[in-house]
Amino acid sequence: MKELKKLLVLVTVAMVSMMTLAVSCNEPEPEPEPEPEPVVKDYNFDLFVCAVKHGGMSQNKNGTYVRSVPSLTADQPRVEFTGKGVDITQDYTLESITKGKYYYQVPQKATGGFVKFHIGRNAAGEESIVEDAEIPFKDNTYSARKYTHAWTDDNTLVIIGTASKTTKIIWTKLKDSSTGLSVDSEGTFDINLPEGFNAFSTAGLLTYRPSDRKLYYFYLTKPASGQSDAATSKTWIAIINPSTMAVESNTEVPGDVMEETAGSAYGELMQSMIMHDETGNLYLAGLKTLDGKEMGVLRRIKAGSQTFDTSYNGFPNPEGKLLTVQYLGDGKALCYSRDENLGTKIDSKSHFYSIINLTDGSRSRVKYNGTDLQYCGGRFSQRSVVVNGKAYIGVGGETEGEEEATFPTIYIYDCKTGVVEKGVELSKGFCFDIIRAMDVE
Repeated sequence: MKELKKLLVLVTVAMVSMMTLAVSCNEPEPEPEPEPEPVVKDYNFDLFVCAVKHGGMSQNKNGTYVRSVPSLTADQPRVEFTGKGVDITQDYTLESITKGKYYYQVPQKATGGFVKFHIGRNAAGEESIVEDAEIPFKDNTYSARKYTHAWTDDNTLVIIGTASKTTKIIWTKLKDSSTGLSVDSEGTFDINLPEGFNAFSTAGLLTYRPSDRKLYYFYLTKPASGQSDAATSKTWIAIINPSTMAVESNTEVPGDVMEETAGSAYGELMQSMIMHDETGNLYLAGLKTLDGKEMGVLRRIKAGSQTFDTSYNGFPNPEGKLLTVQYLGDGKALCYSRDENLGTKIDSKSHFYSIINLTDGSRSRVKYNGTDLQYCGGRFSQRSVVVNGKAYIGVGGETEGEEEATFPTIYIYDCKTGVVEKGVELSKGFCFDIIRAMDVE
């Protein structure tokens, strides 16, 4: 009897299993989880212009003005600067660190420290500078513009510069909180000048790579003159532990890879020269001397490596210097570069925008309605910003007296589709230098 019961149980289990299998075979495949919608944030766009000529790197003392606008689309009124906006000429610099709605910098005014501020509005809608914090230096001191920086987390800002007539490299770690700024720690790196060199670059370039949680500091050493050309400088990479600020390695970059970084004196306080992609690859804009001219290169440090991939150059066959790079997603980057044959002065209309395919280094001019965006003046300019899946690209910068001058204009590039639409115009009579996307109040 017991054996019969066992047999019935086994038969029942088998039948249930077969029925379950049959049902499961007839069930439709589960729908794949839809990709999450990208988070769309609200931004104000701060637009910086200079009078008479282009600014940046202390080039223009004729007047620097900023206006904050909620949108850059074509349905917005033309952005006027005469009698409007904030004049920052005397107290602050174009070059600044930004995060959220705040600016951080060593200002031009004699404070002897760091300031944190934002652009606010009064009841009448007039813009003004609102200082949120000001802290003095401790032992390490920095000059306006002459430092580089990186955020290692939401509240920790690392500043690096030089001291002792650019023979020592110093660092300061700042803590940013709702109660203000504070100096957390500071020190001097144990990095010495090699034989035959007597100066470091004023600032170098610094970035934090989340994929390995290290700081990458790119700097130059220069020979006796201290102001050598690219061919006689050497570029180095120092890998730094952000917790202890200890230098874990310090290696020279081969000259055939890069002679100088694209920016060495003023960090990324104004122009973007370092970018990271989704997989953790790090890209750096630099230059080499070819036939007596400084030409751009774009080098890569692959995820998992701490040295340049010597076989990779994302900017082959350059027309001139590579000035800025910004990652657009999907293996594409926006670059601002120069055609040496059209002029090398700050105001030369020889600068233009292209989209780089980072896989093979091919690139094409940014176009609107089938026509290349116009050449621009402004070597020290950052008129592009990438937010919410779109790149806002500014061209123009004409000054009074040019008969054929057009209005400086923002163009909007869709990073997914590549479609370009025309955005808002700015008033004539000023040189357009910067767009910054800032969190709303």
